[in-house]
Amino acid sequence: MNGTELDDLFSASIAPLPASLTREAISLAVETKPPRLRRGRMPRRRWMIPVIVVGSLTAGMTVSTYQLSVWPWVTMPEGNTRTIPIPVDFTTESGHFESCRAYVELRNWSDSNLATLNDAVRTTDWTGFGQQLYDESATVDDDPDGERRVGQALTPALFEFTKAAIPGVVVFNEPGKGVGIDAVGMSCRLDNP
Repeated sequence: MNGTELDDLFSASIAPLPASLTREAISLAVETKPPRLRRGRMPRRRWMIPVIVVGSLTAGMTVSTYQLSVWPWVTMPEGNTRTIPIPVDFTTESGHFESCRAYVELRNWSDSNLATLNDAVRTTDWTGFGQQLYDESATVDDDPDGERRVGQALTPALFEFTKAAIPGVVVFNEPGKGVGIDAVGMSCRLDNP
């Protein structure tokens, strides 16, 4: 269910008030309104304008940062979360450079699990990781940019990395109830010189 469908459902569930109650509510609101608001605008202190502008910009940047960190075409089950991005950069035999970011998606996670995994991502030297995956993986037909080739080797590598960082973590097809890996993924963009 998306936001529009939820709004429609809520709107349909609201029963209209009888006209007499609506008139009384409006009358009560008019009578109790402070005189300064009756003049048409609420007085505002001068220092409030910069606070409102800075607050709006900060909130907008926070939302934008979060939205850019999530794959736009992929949704997650409620309660799952993704790690910070893992750099996966490589150059194909033809000289095509790919700058990618990989993620691990966890289910049944706790703050300490996520912090531990994110710390492991931050402290690991990922230099050459993507190139190693590309060089050691088998060639894939109709894959000029090498993404599928790297993707085949990426999944088991991230499973092992996560298992080393969070002992007892289970992979999506393994039995177990604790913190688990629901998915791994990679998003790439072409860097044009």
